[in-house]
Amino acid sequence: MSSLAEVLSNQKAPFIVFEGLDGAGTTTQLELLQTWMERTCEQRVYVTREPSNGPIGSLLQLALCRRLQLDAVSLALLFAADRVDHIKSEMKEYLENGITVLCDRYYLSSFAYQLRDMPGGLAWIESINDKAIRPDLTLLIDVPADICMNRIQKSRWKMELFEEPEKLKTIRDNYLMLARHRQSVERIEVIDGNRDPQEVHKEVCDVVKEVLITEP
Repeated sequence: MSSLAEVLSNQKAPFIVFEGLDGAGTTTQLELLQTWMERTCEQRVYVTREPSNGPIGSLLQLALCRRLQLDAVSLALLFAADRVDHIKSEMKEYLENGITVLCDRYYLSSFAYQLRDMPGGLAWIESINDKAIRPDLTLLIDVPADICMNRIQKSRWKMELFEEPEKLKTIRDNYLMLARHRQSVERIEVIDGNRDPQEVHKEVCDVVKEVLITEP
């Protein structure tokens, strides 16, 4: 089985991640970008998400829906384990075969969502995710927490684990802090998501064009 270092060295296509609060519109923007890349740029694209649909990801989905109770440390470790499995069993093949991977959520979500409940702080969460390959671009779709909460309440009747007003405000602050904190090690673009989806999409495409141009 290939190591994650080998996955990175054999990568032949960009790996692009969408991040943001629940209700920020990350899934909508990912779908719009997929269509644009396939039709306009004639790029082969594979779309995925985290938690994954694998065995560990399925446990996490139960936890997020409050059907399985896990403490904060167990939750963080499972997210990290799911990420490694997701890379090796799913994303690796596409990246090595020149197919762009678009992922809805990745390790920045773990950092932002888990930081408030983690005794070991950011350093510990980063350490358990240090085997994850780094995205070529992370697009943080930033929307105020109260607007996200309104969107969530209108779209479904049952709230997931982190979907509470005060939690979302803290998580948004964490996301913005992380975007600044990690700029020296990876490219994270903060995009104002509190606009018409087509306006947001245009800015997303402008940023992605830069990544496509720099790819060999």
